Amino acid sequence: MRAAALAAPLAILLVAGGCKATPEPAAAKETAACDGVPQMALTGHVTDAADILSAEEEARLSDRLRRYEERTKHQMVVATAASLNGARVDNFGTCLGNRWKIGRQDHDDGILLLIAPNERQMRIATGTGMEKILTDDKALAIVHRMTPYFAKSDYAGGLSIGIDSIAAQTGDTP
Repeated sequence: MRAAALAAPLAILLVAGGCKATPEPAAAKETAACDGVPQMALTGHVTDAADILSAEEEARLSDRLRRYEERTKHQMVVATAASLNGARVDNFGTCLGNRWKIGRQDHDDGILLLIAPNERQMRIATGTGMEKILTDDKALAIVHRMTPYFAKSDYAGGLSIGIDSIAAQTGDTP
């Protein structure tokens, strides 16, 4: 993978949207939005299925996300995917957020930061309770801060900047 080619597609492909399941039955939602999205187990605040983070980086990011949740009560998780399996990045992110039930049910305040390095795509998916706080424009600005790190294959650095930027927008400071 060419690192320099990663920055522009990541910035262009940011799509912010909801993580909350609609009132329709789960099976219908899975059929409509999760076509091709593999079952991935939530392994904590960081689920690194693409294996792009060292154990130390993953622990550091997890600790930061845990502190964020303690202070704000909002839940933010990071997921990396080895492949989108042909699914659209927006569907993939929203599907994971729904499956994993990110955020508090009565507030729908979850945030999922999804990185698919092999397809050079990412998504910041938000629950509807976060959409007014973390708007599409703010999320895009965050992606622009992250992409120079990804262009150098510094995924931990980019994710740190992204997490801290999202935290600052949603009521927390490092």
